[in-house]
Amino acid sequence: MARPVQRTNDAGPRAKPRVDKEARKADYLRAAAKAFLAKGASASMQDVADAAGAPKPVFYRIFPSRADLIESFFQHIHDVMLHTQQGKWDGYGWALRVLYLEAKKEPEIFLVALKTFRGDPALEPLREKLLGVIHAQAAGFFQPAPGAPFGSADRVAKASKTISSLAFDTLVSWLEDSDGLSDEKRFVWYGRIIREWRKATREAYDLDPPEKTDKKS
Repeated sequence: MARPVQRTNDAGPRAKPRVDKEARKADYLRAAAKAFLAKGASASMQDVADAAGAPKPVFYRIFPSRADLIESFFQHIHDVMLHTQQGKWDGYGWALRVLYLEAKKEPEIFLVALKTFRGDPALEPLREKLLGVIHAQAAGFFQPAPGAPFGSADRVAKASKTISSLAFDTLVSWLEDSDGLSDEKRFVWYGRIIREWRKATREAYDLDPPEKTDKKS
C-alpha cells in the first residue's frame, strides 16, 4: 500500500497577522476615557492601561505619555466636529444635533474632555482649538449686510464667540441625559435658542443697516 504523500509548506513560516494600530488606538482611547470617568482626572496611566487590558509598555507604544493621551481625546472631538460640519444646513441648531448623534456612539471621550478635564488651565489651548471650530462656523451667521456700520469685520469675530460655552455645556447635558428631555424636544428647544441668538446678536453687533435694525426692534 502506497504511503500518503507528505505535503510541505513552500511558503515558509506563516506570517503573524498584522495589528491594526489605528483600531487598537481607538479601543484604548475609549477604555482610557472610561477609566477617567470612573476615577476622575487623577487616574494614572496604570489605571488606564488596566482599563484597556494592555500591559503598560504596550499602552505606552500607542500613547507615549499622559499628555499625548489627553491630547488625543481633544483631537478626536476636533476631528468629529469637522466631519459633522460637512453636512448641509438643516435648520437652526443642526450642527449640535448632528454632533450629538455622532458623540452618542462613544460618549465617554466627549465627557472626559468637556467635563472631567474642564477647568485645567494647562488644557486651555486644546479647548480653545475646539471653540475655534464653533467660532468659524458661527461666523457664517454674522456676515455683515450691505450698509452695515463701518468696522463690521471685527464685530463679526466677537459675535461668533457669544455662544461657545452653551454649545459644549448643552452637549454634555444631552450625553449625560440629565436635562429630562427627549431628543426631539432637545432639538426643538436648542433650535429656537440659536434662531433668537442669531437675530439678537446681529442687532447687538450692528451687522445690518441701521434702518433694518430699527424695523426689527
